[in-house]
Amino acid sequence: MKTSKKHIVLVTTWFPPRNSVAVNRMWAFAKYFDKTFFDVDVITLQVDSALMEEQLTNGVFVYRLPNRMLFRKATFNKSVPYVIHKLKAFYNVVLYTFFKNEYADWQKRAERKLMELLTLYDNDTTVISSYEPMAPHLAVLSLKQKGVAFHWVADCRDEMANNPSLISSLKKAYTKIEQAILLNADILSTVSKPILDNFLATAGNKYLIGAEIRNGFDFEFEEKLLHNEIFTVVSAGTFYGKRKPYVFFTALERFLLQNPTKKVRLKLIGAGNSVIVPSSLFHVVETLPKVSHEGAIAQMRQADCLLLILPKVVQKGVYSGKLFEYLGCKRPILATVDKTDVAADLIQKCNAGFVADFDDVQEIEQCIEQAYTLWERKESLPMNDELIMWHHRKNQVKILNDLIINSFYTK
Repeated sequence: MKTSKKHIVLVTTWFPPRNSVAVNRMWAFAKYFDKTFFDVDVITLQVDSALMEEQLTNGVFVYRLPNRMLFRKATFNKSVPYVIHKLKAFYNVVLYTFFKNEYADWQKRAERKLMELLTLYDNDTTVISSYEPMAPHLAVLSLKQKGVAFHWVADCRDEMANNPSLISSLKKAYTKIEQAILLNADILSTVSKPILDNFLATAGNKYLIGAEIRNGFDFEFEEKLLHNEIFTVVSAGTFYGKRKPYVFFTALERFLLQNPTKKVRLKLIGAGNSVIVPSSLFHVVETLPKVSHEGAIAQMRQADCLLLILPKVVQKGVYSGKLFEYLGCKRPILATVDKTDVAADLIQKCNAGFVADFDDVQEIEQCIEQAYTLWERKESLPMNDELIMWHHRKNQVKILNDLIINSFYTK
């Protein structure tokens, strides 16, 4: 319904009832924008039996559009055999070689719906599109290049053309698209400063405003300090590619060999069958299937220590969405990461745990010792609550909310 408020339209394929870190970010945008100033509409992907049009309890109106494409990206789960997994991966490479936009049908529908909403609202409208995939940006870019007037925030949860995992044919196409986006957008938002700096370094638009809008947690602190009878370490999330716990397993084996009276329980929530546990740790490690987001947070809050595993990668600026939820749970974090990247820096600034290099068995073993000693003494870390709370999703969205108001609606 048309009102006197300013108008935000969020264009994304990631929105409830889908579940992912990307969904959590988009839902936070819709949830926490100032509703006394903005009306918020969402154009998203139709999935399952979700309503095609729906007004949510917070006043957000959602338009879900289908994607009627013959060829679509294959999805993965841990229950399929290794050969099937590899065939799916090969299929995706072929798909992206010949069909670079699996959401092309949805993109056209999203562009038409956006034009309809822009025509309805004759006051200033801000459109926020979010990558990945590229289709939301392309739908908005098409209208910008046709001369339609609106403010554009291009949100990028990951690098685009600079993503090292892109195949060469996609990289060439993405480079051209990225330059067009940077030239036409008013604000470029992304999840970390290193990624933001990389985007801005190649932008040919001197008026483009850069914004670091980090991911975060979306629940309240629970101050009650728990001490399990057995030192319990929890990792929540999937393991894939180089992100595996095998170096940590080696360090844990060494720690237990040198401290045979110490008792440790390691729960890998969401690992399923993706991890091979060494026989020496059968009595220690429990691999569990994926649980709901709420269920994972409940398990994290019951832990004595939270395990974060992030392998070293070429690009800098990788936090992992799980880190912010670990911080919100206020349990000590045992992190095996790139010590020169942003995740390690944030953990240290929050005084929230123990950081070891991803490949350094000795450092990891020392961190296990430190975390165990903290638990054994029934002590807690004096964490930086103010900095942790700054990473609540409502506070991160407020940064973007205020930037939009000050950039577009304050004379």
